Amino acid sequence: MVTVYYRIGLYVSSFFPLYVLLILDNIKYLIELDKFKRLITFKSLLPSLFFTCLIILSLISIFSVIVLKKISHNERYSFNDVKRTQDNLLSYVVTYLVPILSIKIADLSSLLVNLGLFSLLGFIYVKNSLVYLNPLFLFFRYNIFISGEDKIIISNYNINQLKILENEKLNVRKLNYNIFLIRKNENDKI
Repeated sequence: MVTVYYRIGLYVSSFFPLYVLLILDNIKYLIELDKFKRLITFKSLLPSLFFTCLIILSLISIFSVIVLKKISHNERYSFNDVKRTQDNLLSYVVTYLVPILSIKIADLSSLLVNLGLFSLLGFIYVKNSLVYLNPLFLFFRYNIFISGEDKIIISNYNINQLKILENEKLNVRKLNYNIFLIRKNENDKI
């Protein structure tokens, strides 16, 4: 199973599209020369801290996904009655993306409120092991499925391929007590 620190990394990575949107929303700090100078010299303290945090969060996001792609499978497991999950991922993104996008990076109270929201969401995400609620999986061609035993499967197989492999012992990485990672390259011989 993955550690709490890795679940935190996956939580941070679940907001990666938000980081890109926040950069685009505040692009003036990056393209206007005098604002950019103030940003990199920390003369505009709040925007400078904001962009520094975005860079750090983006790096954590990339690292978390790289680890997920490289982590070895250490168990064998079979699944039955595999089907697509509902639109939980879309609900997750839409519900929390919109409020955080309203952030005003030069306003301390706006930053603190959004930091509180981000922290609260993170606590819930990590405590409940909601690692499968991550839009980056879709960008890296991973799909989210659920089995008949209510096991959540994160895989780069499509639904038809997994249906064919039902009841076969697959090489998996158990991310939590009911969340499994299945990669094609770990099961090529099956």
